[in-house]
Amino acid sequence: MRSNKSLTWINLWTVYIIWGSTYFAIAVAGKTLPSLLGMSIRFLAAGLLLSLFLIIKKGWDALRVPLREILTAMLMGAALLGFGIGNVSLAEHYIPSGIVALIISAMPFWIAIFRALSGDRPTSLSWVGVLVGLVGVGLLLRPGQVHAVHPISHSGLFFWMAMVLIGNITWAFGTFISPKVPLPKSALVLTSYEMLGGGISLGAAAIIHGDKLSALSRVSAGSWWALLYLILIGSIVAYSAYLWLVGNAPVSLTATYAYVNPVIAVFLGATFLHEKVSLTEAIGGAIVILGVVLVVSAESRNRKIEIGVERVK
Repeated sequence: MRSNKSLTWINLWTVYIIWGSTYFAIAVAGKTLPSLLGMSIRFLAAGLLLSLFLIIKKGWDALRVPLREILTAMLMGAALLGFGIGNVSLAEHYIPSGIVALIISAMPFWIAIFRALSGDRPTSLSWVGVLVGLVGVGLLLRPGQVHAVHPISHSGLFFWMAMVLIGNITWAFGTFISPKVPLPKSALVLTSYEMLGGGISLGAAAIIHGDKLSALSRVSAGSWWALLYLILIGSIVAYSAYLWLVGNAPVSLTATYAYVNPVIAVFLGATFLHEKVSLTEAIGGAIVILGVVLVVSAESRNRKIEIGVERVK
């Protein structure tokens, strides 16, 4: 029992720290690496490595699932990873990584809203959490409140914050409908195809955006190390720890990553990237996290919380 408890906390802190640090790593990678091209490489590499692992462990049959499940998984990857993470990688050129993490931490609010629109009845505490969280999001999105990382107009900064928010809502909708569409039953197989779908869509977006392969020759060592961290640690090690928690830890405990990750992201951004956090940003972020705590607590008691919303970030 003591050993299992120790493993729970080891895996929980692995998810806390690694997923909380991915926003920092994306910002570092994007300093010299074309953002969309870099994220395409990240997910293609992680998807191929995970597929290779499955083939070595279980043979080719592990990846042989119905075609419609493959296509749906790759489409989900294009929407969630391609659009969601693609927006994050571009937005972090202007928005502090910690603020991006705080906006994304609002994920449980949108899931609760989608549940309500579908006819489900979130608890009163869930609605309180949603309302509290939306106040915090509103504070973060107020023009003039966030200090840009690089010079940009207030309207431009607001645009990228809105794009992160839209990507977050898209991710929440994908999470909400995932039980209702044909997807591979194995979490690892599903993640493999989602990563490949995300990588392919990001590659197409990189071409449209004008990212050049020739730019890879000018990428700094720091950006390459950050990308390698995202591939091996952010997308594979942390997800393995997360899967262990899903199978062995209480859902209410596992779900706490939703409000611990942004705290770690803000700390890393402020400490190592010298990102400024104003009093209003701090208050808005604290309100968002309070809302997340309320929603996650309420939904965990009903065992309806979708805790897999950030599984490959």
